Amino acid sequence: MLSPHRPLFAAAAALWLSSALWWSACLLGQRPAGVLPVSVLHGWLMSLGMMPLFIAGFAGTSFPRWLDQEPLDGSRLVLPAVAAWLAWLGLLLADAAGRRGLAAGFAAVPGLFMLGMAMVLLRRCARDGARFSAHAWGIAAGLLWVGLCQLCAALAVLFEQATLLQAAQRLALCLGVGSIFVLALQRLTPFVHQQGRRAPGLLIGLLLSLLLRAGLDLAALWAWPLPAPIHLLAAATLLCLAVFVLRDAQRRELHAARRTPLVAQLHAGYMWLGLSLALDALAQGGAGLGRPDLQRALAMAALHALTLGFMGTTLLAMASRVSAVQQGRSVAVDRGLSLMQALLQLLTAGRLAATLAPVWPGLVDLLPAVALAYLVLALAWSLRYGPWLLQSGRGRGRER
Repeated sequence: MLSPHRPLFAAAAALWLSSALWWSACLLGQRPAGVLPVSVLHGWLMSLGMMPLFIAGFAGTSFPRWLDQEPLDGSRLVLPAVAAWLAWLGLLLADAAGRRGLAAGFAAVPGLFMLGMAMVLLRRCARDGARFSAHAWGIAAGLLWVGLCQLCAALAVLFEQATLLQAAQRLALCLGVGSIFVLALQRLTPFVHQQGRRAPGLLIGLLLSLLLRAGLDLAALWAWPLPAPIHLLAAATLLCLAVFVLRDAQRRELHAARRTPLVAQLHAGYMWLGLSLALDALAQGGAGLGRPDLQRALAMAALHALTLGFMGTTLLAMASRVSAVQQGRSVAVDRGLSLMQALLQLLTAGRLAATLAPVWPGLVDLLPAVALAYLVLALAWSLRYGPWLLQSGRGRGRER
């Protein structure tokens, strides 16, 4: 048997590296005019490309333990994982060649794979004798939603609906990928807890904030004007939640836990989540005060704090840990991973600075340097963990 994380993490790493190469080439002016705007394709690829593959690999490896079941056989996932990676590459090539129909067909393949993977996981959750896990149900449902949104995005490409494509991508990111990360945060970390127990109120608040952010994004994409009081109310709601998150991250009982390298890295990601909520609150405040330029810049900064900061930091920590544990390594956080996390924090800060540069005089546009750092990070992770993922055989570790 093959651990499911091996083929899916390997495909995710290959797509991560391919995406980073493509984005660097775009910034260097090496990309011909294609079917889709570069910014739209970039957002689609970075949010729904590698992350769902990493999530599916983690879920396929961890769910059997959560549900008290036998392991999944990852050997059946090798060809679908390779097909998903090649389909994303095919999408990029078809877009560059101006082949809209072909690009839409390639885009549908990862969506179908996610739907299939979600159905496998949901059937596992519903099996007689399975230990009930609300987190497993939620993560499997999130993957199902991601697959549906990916198929919707493929149809949007086919029918030349760029706004619909962006809407599908934002809905998948907030209500699918974002919800999965929040659920995993509570399940696998000491955060989103109160007095040693999971905090349902904070979890529900975070999930509702993702729903609110998705609704605000849709309103902006479809040019639906919202009254100023609505923006100000949203700003107050998001700011209150940001305060709760940042306060939860600094709980006194976690001081000792944060000295553990892995928890320290997850803590950094959690802080980015709080910052993204605060930035989104400021963006809505800017909209309520009649500053659309400020709203756009702060909303984009909040988006990257959420994706690169929170999701990226958490994903890097957990994917590296799973790879090390399944390889039988007793130390998951070594100097190499610490350096990669440090690079990720720096490039995330640089990406936020590049986003705010148009409205904040004195900030330098660091976008080319950020893209290069992102490429270096993808290459470093692939070289560090890729050989382990490509080895045959069943892993010896287990995720809780």
